[in-house]
Amino acid sequence: MIIDFTGKTALVTGATRGIGKAIADTLWQSGAEVYLTGTKQKEIDALNQEVKAQGIERKHYLCVNLSNEDSLNKFLQELEKIPQIDICVNNAGINIVRDFCEVPFEEFMKVQQVNVFGPRQILNVVVPKMRAQKYGRIVNIASIWSVINRPGRSSYGISKNAIHGLTKALSIELAADNIMVNSVSPGFTMTELTKKTNTPEQLVELGNKVAARRLADPQEQANVVAFLCSEQNSYMTGQNLVVDGGYTNE
Repeated sequence: MIIDFTGKTALVTGATRGIGKAIADTLWQSGAEVYLTGTKQKEIDALNQEVKAQGIERKHYLCVNLSNEDSLNKFLQELEKIPQIDICVNNAGINIVRDFCEVPFEEFMKVQQVNVFGPRQILNVVVPKMRAQKYGRIVNIASIWSVINRPGRSSYGISKNAIHGLTKALSIELAADNIMVNSVSPGFTMTELTKKTNTPEQLVELGNKVAARRLADPQEQANVVAFLCSEQNSYMTGQNLVVDGGYTNE
């Protein structure tokens, strides 16, 4: 199966590293014009300068901090100016690990703001564009912690269940307009952050807990998202695809 995104415009949030970067790179390499977001203005400026210096086309970096109202509003204004958005991947998210009874309400709300309310506001701008063109593909990145959970992840688990709830609600409203809306729930994935926060021994131990006996490569997550974002996905909507090497089944 060859997936061609030529002529399509995609928005991928949280796309400067990890799974988000792999998704954005895959869409771009397959022909899409991509708008990628990160939270650090200096980094975004440097990436845009690098793209320009190398003569790279169809790739644009935008800065947004979904936990900051002013930053989000400014970003939404920029989104309004983009005439066509065919694909939206809500990947940006945060996770704060803390026991349920020790989570300050402000901290809980920050996780919800970034993981749920931010994507909702983005979709409020994107969906009318998709409806007008009678075409769209939306993928919300959830987590295996939307399917199972563990201590200390109540705020994150709640947010990821909510983002799939948003997925299901939108899938019903938008299917008749040829807009497919799905969630992807990645399992343990070998991202830069995973490598940074675990020793080599811990990574091996973590991989041994997975039925596939290894962690996923970010590209393996991106491949699933790419299919869901493509025209080949013409009928699947409202689903939460768990990409975890069998972890949640053991």
